[in-house]
Amino acid sequence: MIDLGGRTLLPGFVDGHSHFFSSDWRGDLEGGQSHLLSIGITTTAELTEDAGLMHELRALDESGRLRTRISLYPAHVNVCGDVLGDWYRHDFPVSREPGAMLQVPGVKMFNDGGACNRPAVSFEHADGSRGDLYFRADDLAQMVIEVQEHGYQAIIHGLGDRAVEANLDAIEKAKAVCPDDDHGCRHRIEHNGMVREDMLHRYSEVHPVAMIFGGFPACFFGGTSDEYRFVTPDEFRPWEWRWRSLIDADPGVHFAWHSDTPPMGDPNTMRHIHGFVTRREIRPDGTVCEPPDWAVDDLLTVEEALRLMTIDGAYAILREDELGSLEPGKLADLIILSDSPNDVA
Repeated sequence: MIDLGGRTLLPGFVDGHSHFFSSDWRGDLEGGQSHLLSIGITTTAELTEDAGLMHELRALDESGRLRTRISLYPAHVNVCGDVLGDWYRHDFPVSREPGAMLQVPGVKMFNDGGACNRPAVSFEHADGSRGDLYFRADDLAQMVIEVQEHGYQAIIHGLGDRAVEANLDAIEKAKAVCPDDDHGCRHRIEHNGMVREDMLHRYSEVHPVAMIFGGFPACFFGGTSDEYRFVTPDEFRPWEWRWRSLIDADPGVHFAWHSDTPPMGDPNTMRHIHGFVTRREIRPDGTVCEPPDWAVDDLLTVEEALRLMTIDGAYAILREDELGSLEPGKLADLIILSDSPNDVA
């Protein structure tokens, strides 16, 4: 029996999508995992097309020095829409051994721009285009079917509403030819950055795992920061980051948190809980950006945020049977907080 003296015990946070080791900590993997553990992330997912990094992480695991559980997702389609194919299959076949520190549950596909090219939307960007949709639903579905036949889960980038819609349609087609009990059919849509009103209930029809951001860029959306490249016209702003309406419209769908660090900032878990619950953003100087009017009531509760960042994150990487909650028989990946998130403003 251990007396925590009023501190709070939680399952470790699960970050379902990041590029943490590929970017910020490429040359210091051990330092990187120490940083993740210091902010309560005991499990993360690394999305990469860097085979060298994947081999280095495997070597770290084989040496017994890997202390953060990592799910590797090699890129099948890269950020600019280039099909890289199944280069990963020989050296990194599907691996889901219970209790493993390193697993390969699936592969990453991009279906619109963001870091490269432009998000695919149903309105016009400032340059007059509707963005860059890489694959129509039928072609994307065929790719998803091919990877699921080899047991890989597909996780598909979708920022703009046209891309998200194509992703939903493709996953629906792929799941129609996949057994319900096969984890390789638990496909995901990453980001879900922009969702039209008529798309809200599609999630309940398709049942993807939907990944959403925590830390809210209130300074950018409020017009006091130019951190991001693409500005949505005012009349379409309510389609952005609409977590409350999405979750309420789709009670049977699994939503989970992802930091997408470094493109979307640092993975600090307290910042992401704060973003889910308040929609405020704290500047480096300590001042606060308030959310714009269209986002001010799109809030989650602390309990909802914690679930997105623990058990639902574990579900997203196919490890809900061993991670994500305080239950007998699960792995003891536990964290201790100085206070309860329910009591800290």
